[in-house]
Amino acid sequence: MASGTIIRLIRTSDGVSQTALADKLGVTRTYLSQIENGKKQPGLSFLKEASRVLHIPIALLLVDESEPNSEIFKELRRILADLLASRVQLARKRRPALEN
Repeated sequence: MASGTIIRLIRTSDGVSQTALADKLGVTRTYLSQIENGKKQPGLSFLKEASRVLHIPIALLLVDESEPNSEIFKELRRILADLLASRVQLARKRRPALEN
């Protein structure tokens, strides 16, 4: 999974808009959109800042996709899945219950 896709998944699971995240990262919304959609490859300084702002290990954003069957890749995918699931559960707890 590309770093931009991971950033988008975490951003949306946290309920954060592209504009808000771009502001926190010190980039334009357009630039963030291009990264999330795989049109631009982010530099290391951007990935470091994204990992800090999103509170995730930078290793999740540095996965080498050329070795998708490696043990490290599999473990990082498991960590990402667990992280996203816990963030979604936390977001659901924060929302008021919907009335019928």
